[in-house]
Amino acid sequence: MKMGYTRYEKAALLDRIGKIQIERQGDTVVTKYDGRVLKAVPVSKKYEVFDIAKYLAERIDDIESNFAISKYRFTLTRGVQYLELLSDVIDIDGQRYYKSFYILNSSDKSRVLSFNSGLYCEDSNFYIISKANAAGITKKHLTGVTKAANDASEGLSGETFDEQIASIRSLSGHRVAFSKLKEAIVDSDAQISHRKFDAFKNSIRWSRGLSLNKEQINLLLTPSEKIKEIDAGKDFYIDAMLALQTYLRIFNRQDSHVIKNESERIMKITQWAVRNAALESLGI
Repeated sequence: MKMGYTRYEKAALLDRIGKIQIERQGDTVVTKYDGRVLKAVPVSKKYEVFDIAKYLAERIDDIESNFAISKYRFTLTRGVQYLELLSDVIDIDGQRYYKSFYILNSSDKSRVLSFNSGLYCEDSNFYIISKANAAGITKKHLTGVTKAANDASEGLSGETFDEQIASIRSLSGHRVAFSKLKEAIVDSDAQISHRKFDAFKNSIRWSRGLSLNKEQINLLLTPSEKIKEIDAGKDFYIDAMLALQTYLRIFNRQDSHVIKNESERIMKITQWAVRNAALESLGI
């Protein structure tokens, strides 16, 4: 999820995609583009060559039948192929979101095949992908991957994004306690969970409009692994939409299946979000 977007012109995009050629030569899979060899890797007997050019063309047709594609991003790096499509624009809390589709494949065994749909917020530059969406797959290139990929694409419809949009809108005008954000993000004592929370803390402390006392600032500066309990006197509330955006922006350069997992993690805050009016009545 990098670089800029190109205005969507189907014929031009299909021409680029059509130049991808992946073939098996004995125990080696060779990736070519426009006749030029990009990568050759040894594979096992269980490896199934996936025709990504055909799959991308078919998915474009499927998506066009329900959505108005406006922009795309297509990258080809040796043995990795990635396509991102942006379609219908919706407004959530005054910000522009695109209904989006992400397809990643590798013919060099470096990445799993993944196809996901979600939302891209242009104004705040972050992605959110919900497991609630019917369409989606993350699978290794082993026997059966082609059938699994085709089956996973059957869930695409105009209702694909409804639940996700409703969940995000439910956060508008709400705040969530810092302690609850820690509970959502640090869901195990694994070091990776603590690193994610530290990255979130480092980002959120620079947010405008966040009024904190000295103890609360020190809390943000404390390594996650050393934060065992957050006392009520040190706890504070953060705008729920700001928390969502800040956390997911950390994963902008990750594959869509990673963003999908992190979206599910941070969306737990919907169960703890409190209306601003209710907090204000308590003087918070």
